[in-house]
Amino acid sequence: MVITSRKLEQELGINSVIANYFANERKVPDNNLFWKNKRIYISSGFGFLTIPMIFDLVHKCGVSLDLLLQDEHVSLMEQGFHLLKLYENEEISFENFLVGCKTLLKDKIKQPKLAADLFAVFAGKQASFFTFETKHKALARSDSFLFTLVDIDLTDEWINQFLPYWYSLARPILLLDDFKDLPEDRLSGDENTIIELGNDAAAIEAAYNMGMSDLELLATINPQLATFMRRFLNEALRYSYIKTELLKA
Repeated sequence: MVITSRKLEQELGINSVIANYFANERKVPDNNLFWKNKRIYISSGFGFLTIPMIFDLVHKCGVSLDLLLQDEHVSLMEQGFHLLKLYENEEISFENFLVGCKTLLKDKIKQPKLAADLFAVFAGKQASFFTFETKHKALARSDSFLFTLVDIDLTDEWINQFLPYWYSLARPILLLDDFKDLPEDRLSGDENTIIELGNDAAAIEAAYNMGMSDLELLATINPQLATFMRRFLNEALRYSYIKTELLKA
């Protein structure tokens, strides 16, 4: 399905310049696994929609479009996504993914505290400067996207103010993935918030309520996107295996 700039604006509340840039102007990067066999930059599915959604969130939190849409900044994000895909495909280890990120960011870091914290957290250590999702491990797996902020000159105060908004979007997206993948994750043992919360009907309800609570904060900065996300969370409760579990409770 083609994602138009109009859809991004009207249904997701994305800034018109950001919507046009990613839907119409930005070309698919060469030799990038994240965009493998893709002819358009933004396809359907949250994996791709997340890009304009998060760029827009950062902009709504005060970062100028001139900084966000610089080719060097967007290209750095794309290269990071390629590294992440290599890890997800088990072509490199997580340690090599982090080494790749350090190499990619060499001489480009303008927010050293955020970079230091992210590398520490992903190495299993404590963060020194900022507060990240640590209570639910499965809800921290998208924090690698935060590496895309370290090449922008952002104040510590801005990072502290931004992180709650970041999680108000990132956590519901991950929860949707957890609802969709629950049967497979139960078999494979992959990280899943519902499993982590108890792997039963109560856990399903807790995950749903957690997502809805996050979207209340998101609605204060992008009500259209919050409404869009709520629709998907409500649909998740209607998955056959989810309905069966809830009815048994």
